[in-house]
Amino acid sequence: MTRLAARLRAIRRPAGGGFDRKLIAPMILGSVLNPINSSMLAVALIPIGQAFGASPSETAWLITGLYLATAVGQPVIGRLVDAFGPRPLYLIGTALVGVAGLIGVLSPELWVLIVSRVLLGFGTSAAYPASMFLLRSESERTGVRSPSGVLAGLSISNQVVAVLGPPLGGLLIGVGGWHLIFAVNVPLSAACLVLGALRLPRRSGRGRAGGVDLPGMALFAVTLTAFMSFLMDPVAAHWPLPAAGALAGAAFTVRELRAAAPFLDLRVLAGNGPLLATYGRQLLAFVTSYAFLYGFTQWLEESRSLSPSAAGLVLLPMSVAAIAVTAVTGRRPEVRGKLLAGSLVQVIGCAALLLIGPATPIWQLVILATVIGIPQGLNGLANQNALYAQADPARMGSSAGLLRTFMYLGALAASAANAAFYRHGATTGGLHDLGRLLVAVAALLLVVTLADRSLRRVGRTDRDGTPYQQKSTTDNPKGTVMPVTALDSKTALVVIDLQNGILAIPGAPYATSDVLARTVQLAEAFRARRLPVVLVRVTSASDGSDVVPGRSEVSRAARARTPGWDAIADQLAGHPEDIVVTKRNWGAFYGTDLDLQLRRRGVTQIVLAGVATSIGVESTARAAHEHGYNVTLATDAMTDMDGDSHRHSTEKIFPRLGETGTTAEILDLLAKTHP
Repeated sequence: MTRLAARLRAIRRPAGGGFDRKLIAPMILGSVLNPINSSMLAVALIPIGQAFGASPSETAWLITGLYLATAVGQPVIGRLVDAFGPRPLYLIGTALVGVAGLIGVLSPELWVLIVSRVLLGFGTSAAYPASMFLLRSESERTGVRSPSGVLAGLSISNQVVAVLGPPLGGLLIGVGGWHLIFAVNVPLSAACLVLGALRLPRRSGRGRAGGVDLPGMALFAVTLTAFMSFLMDPVAAHWPLPAAGALAGAAFTVRELRAAAPFLDLRVLAGNGPLLATYGRQLLAFVTSYAFLYGFTQWLEESRSLSPSAAGLVLLPMSVAAIAVTAVTGRRPEVRGKLLAGSLVQVIGCAALLLIGPATPIWQLVILATVIGIPQGLNGLANQNALYAQADPARMGSSAGLLRTFMYLGALAASAANAAFYRHGATTGGLHDLGRLLVAVAALLLVVTLADRSLRRVGRTDRDGTPYQQKSTTDNPKGTVMPVTALDSKTALVVIDLQNGILAIPGAPYATSDVLARTVQLAEAFRARRLPVVLVRVTSASDGSDVVPGRSEVSRAARARTPGWDAIADQLAGHPEDIVVTKRNWGAFYGTDLDLQLRRRGVTQIVLAGVATSIGVESTARAAHEHGYNVTLATDAMTDMDGDSHRHSTEKIFPRLGETGTTAEILDLLAKTHP
């Protein structure tokens, strides 16, 4: 047993410092479960309806059940992954997939089959958040901030493999009937369980932040279920559903804003505009993708009179094109070009739907499917890479799950559109009406992508080839990340200039709202442990008489001082136990009693956050180092007016003054050292 345990540990720990390749197989195989189950059903709806004597509106619940369970389950299970690590959730989820597959094979009635699909939705919701969590953990361990090759592999399994479903489903139905599309989950589940048990780490590799917000999860589920159920049949008689959703949503918002460890940190999420834009693009991209997948497939079978297996073969080039595009572009982390190309090709492909009819030659339909495969490969990959760069590392599981929620919100909207346009069957007229809607959605995706300036930085490299925002130091020339190693028993948080007037100034590379949200997290954690929190504000006389004198090459731009410009932000203020220091210089030590206040409390270490990185924060860090304090700098809880200045301070100066780390890393270490 001892030898076996040693071998298993050796499997989980790579010999070198690179990404642990043994994790890839369970990550990829587990992530296949959701998209393959989503898309195989596209060619099985009609055979299942015939077997149970069910109408299209009734069999549509087979789609809705999976999507509803997945949309709710992905962020919920993702948060559990953040709390307990990927291994237990991965194993429980993939085991549930096997159980659901057996129920589907033995289903005597349609409602049992729908229950099977709901269980599949929950079961398949674990692997993707677990995989993204493992990617982030490996990134922190190896120092590789953008593992684009592995992300490309995940994209193939999560988005592109979805288009392999119709040909595979058609093949299985042709061999043994629709039951086989459920039976295939049993061996897939078994393989995932074996690989997961052997290769997934028993420990997550870092402490987990926060608890599990069960009331928040429940309110989130009620809100989403109510709105999505109405979306499936949006008629006036169902008005109680959106009303109930609105009430649950309001209660969810109040709960999350008050919770110490919320399921979804709405303050941080609201301050992360680029991440919200990524969720919006995911929704738009997959409205078009899934509406085409289901709408075009049903039209092929009903109006073009193709068998399920033949319809699957027509869609096979879509799979090939998507995989090829991902393979070619996957190792390049830039996302803006992918999204622009993907949305433009979607517009063209959807417009082509208006030109086809029952007499259209098969070869032209194959070309259309091939064209649609291109954005299928580009959009999902780009949004996934964007999320990896934009999400809070401490909540990577729930953020990744929420990305999948928006994906399936798009799928549900697509299903509702298909139901609306195919009320009298999958006719050519209904397909053309659907095509007009999809052209508008794809055009909106193109406009949203063009308007998002933050995409220009995601995946961009500096002149020396270093990925933008990747952390490197003179002590680590290869760009490896040195984690924060220690927090003294008496450590204080010192916050520089997070006041109304300064927070109104645009920041780079982080928005000042993002910096404020992360600093609030740090402050709450320090207060909870009765560690000092110092709020530093800068002010000056109204006539400027006490402004620092002296000539400089860079002129000091005069700024209009509105009333309250020097007041600490409301999100941080209001805690009588905090220390408030007023300064009139860049640094917080010169001309203030900060050193006196810290030493009287026995403080030996400070954690620094605030604005601006290269001015107030750097000046304070230099003085703290010279005063003999241990210095830790929260590099994503600070920003500058110039991104290059921020990077110069964090990469060249701060490693000589102390240790640098992200907010999540500091919070994790704080939880370990100050329980």
